[in-house]
Amino acid sequence: MGGIRSSGTAIAEKVVNIHNIYFMAAIAIFLGVIVSIAGYYYSRSHRSSQVSWDELFAKLTWIDRNNIAQVALDLVDETGQPREAVDAAGLQPSQIWKLIGGLEGLEVLEANSEVLIDLAFYVQQRYPEALVIAERLRLDARELKWHVARLKGAALTGNLEISFPFYAQRAAVTYYLMTRRVLGLYEAGNFSMLADLQKAL
Repeated sequence: MGGIRSSGTAIAEKVVNIHNIYFMAAIAIFLGVIVSIAGYYYSRSHRSSQVSWDELFAKLTWIDRNNIAQVALDLVDETGQPREAVDAAGLQPSQIWKLIGGLEGLEVLEANSEVLIDLAFYVQQRYPEALVIAERLRLDARELKWHVARLKGAALTGNLEISFPFYAQRAAVTYYLMTRRVLGLYEAGNFSMLADLQKAL
C-alpha cells in the first residue's frame, strides 16, 4: 500500500510540475509578446519623432484619391459598413483595374499605408489618443499587405485577372478607411497640418 501511495504521489507531483512548466512557458510567451509590441511602438514613435512632418509627408506617393474612393465606396459606405446587396459592387473588373492602376497601384497603396502609420505616431506625443489610431492603422496595413500578397501570388500562377477584382477592391477599402482615420485624428487634435493632408488624402 505504501508503495502504491508513494507512486501515486510521485505521479501527482510530476503532473503538477508539468502544469507549472506549461504555466511558466505561457507567462514567458505572453511577456515576450508584450515586450515585442512595446519595442515596436517605441522604435516606431522614436523613428517618427526624429523625422520632420514635412519629410514624412513627402514620403506619400501621389494617387488619385477620388479613384480610390470610387472603388472603395462601391463596396462600403463612408463608415466602412458593407453596402446593401442591391447597391454593392457596381464596378466592372476592368474599371477597378483602371481606377486603382493595376498591381503597381496597389503597391503604392501598400507603401503609403506605412507612411500613414508614421503620420499617426508623429503626433502621439502631443495627442496620446493617436496611439490607439496608430494600432488600428497597423492592423489595417497588415490586412492591405495580405490582399496585395494574394494578388502577387495570383500573378505568379496566371490567375491575376480572376483574383484582382476581389482582393484589389478590398485593399482599396482598407486604404480608404486608413486615410479617413488619419484625417479624423488630425482633425480631432486640431493640427495645422490637416489642410495639407486633406489635399493629399
